[in-house]
Amino acid sequence: MGRFDKSVFIENGIDRRELGYYATPEFVAHFMVDAMMKINPNGKYALDPCVGKEELIKKLYDHNIDIDGIDIYHHGDYYYCNFIQADFIELYRRNKSNLRIGQGINLKYDYIIANPPYNCHELNYIKDNKKSLGSLFGNIGIHNMYSMFISAIIDSAKEGSLISIISSDSFLTARAHNPLRKQILKTCTIHNLVLCPADLFWDQKADVRTCIMVLQKGKQYQNKIGVLNRLKNKQELKDKLAKFDLIEADINDIVNNSGSDDHEFIIDVPPEIQSLFSLPKIGDQFKCITGISTGKDLQFISKQKKDGFEVPFYKNPGMRKFFCEQDGYLSNDYLKHDKEIKNFMVRNKAYMLKEGITCSSMGLTFSACYLPPGSTFGVNANIFGDQADLWWLLAYLNSSLVTYMVRGVLCRSNMVTSGYVAKIPVIDLCKKTKEKLAEIAIKAFKEKVLPKENRPIIDEVDLLIFKELSFSNKTETEITHFAKNLQSRV
Repeated sequence: MGRFDKSVFIENGIDRRELGYYATPEFVAHFMVDAMMKINPNGKYALDPCVGKEELIKKLYDHNIDIDGIDIYHHGDYYYCNFIQADFIELYRRNKSNLRIGQGINLKYDYIIANPPYNCHELNYIKDNKKSLGSLFGNIGIHNMYSMFISAIIDSAKEGSLISIISSDSFLTARAHNPLRKQILKTCTIHNLVLCPADLFWDQKADVRTCIMVLQKGKQYQNKIGVLNRLKNKQELKDKLAKFDLIEADINDIVNNSGSDDHEFIIDVPPEIQSLFSLPKIGDQFKCITGISTGKDLQFISKQKKDGFEVPFYKNPGMRKFFCEQDGYLSNDYLKHDKEIKNFMVRNKAYMLKEGITCSSMGLTFSACYLPPGSTFGVNANIFGDQADLWWLLAYLNSSLVTYMVRGVLCRSNMVTSGYVAKIPVIDLCKKTKEKLAEIAIKAFKEKVLPKENRPIIDEVDLLIFKELSFSNKTETEITHFAKNLQSRV
């Protein structure tokens, strides 16, 4: 994102981004309530722990449910709930501190509905309360407000209570949120999981990908799960939710059980692709590592090569594939800086200046480029192995299949770290196919192919890979459509 004023003000001069308040569209709120009422129409009590302006609870009120609403900020008159101006996280802390060993909080509510505050990780509340929040949430982590809210809601719910949440969907795949996924899978039944289109909150100047999840406290209620993959736009989602037009899936269909312990939630991934995650991974066969963080790029990296700054530095190919120019020139004294400057860190020194592959880290596109010998690299993922594997692997990493596996299964956030890249399955390719892929990659590199020109090259790579895998036409179409429409599909 560019450097600009990140404040988004609502009425009364409140900064929406600091408060974390984004109003839920009415049709989404109706679905969230209807989903719970379909499962249990006879509940009496409901809670919205971040009630805002009561968007989520109006339909619960129509069902004569007694509703408690909590919010740290008083937004005005409250018509549908018994309003409590308080910090839900602080109330959760008090409840936890009053428990005896083995006790659960077990709040009385039959329904808990929430659009947890969406804040970036640098929120002052988290920074100012880091120690106490860390103690409260243990291994769940304090990465952002919405993940703490989700964890606290689940922990507070009584057996059988229904929980309907709309939140950023980063917790579905991000490695940092694996403990939260484990909490959900260990303690809850999943009834619905819906990926919302990217434009759902655009009218509130929020570019965040979200999901709706309907849970029930307790594992014994698990049957089929109603799921919906990300649609093109808000209107398509509205039409689907109004008709409850969801796809039925088993619990094993929505969890990536690839042998790792991360258990990413996945939606509508073809079984042929899911099966690939049982194969050896990039990290099993190659060295997949990060490199240098300077702590202050402007001081230690020059855009132009000049005296004292002569070491090519690569940190993020972005949309560029096969070939990319260096992002700048690193200080010649980088190893000296590593010893003398606290925030200047050189990881994996033995791989500096070696030939390899450098991968994109930020943005929707996943890309890989040749890393020339004599170069250094940043905290993006970089891959090293035998020279014989370099070029076919470069082509494979730029395929639509790998794009799908990275952005459709492994990581839904905008930062693809080396940990995700290390988990990319490596398919077993015959020698002849590897040779053809290598030829394509070498040609693309030598021609310094631009992003706007690389589609025919990717199509050529895809054709070779699909021929080896013998995927169905439907799966091949799904892969290529996903890769060509990342903005609406990720």
